[in-house]
Amino acid sequence: MYVRPAYRRDRIGRRMVDEFRSWAKESGAASAQVTAYASNAEAIRFYERNGFAPQSVTLEAAL
Repeated sequence: MYVRPAYRRDRIGRRMVDEFRSWAKESGAASAQVTAYASNAEAIRFYERNGFAPQSVTLEAAL
């Protein structure tokens, strides 16, 4: 999901998450997961404000 910076304070992302969660619940899903790069603190804060919490951490090394 991506919302252009000029529109980020218009609650578009929040509405998209709410709509998705409603659809997923009505479709029988028990949970939803999102992925954000560790360096994208803004996205992580957004998802945490919208009810998501960290469940695992993936670490990566270049070869």
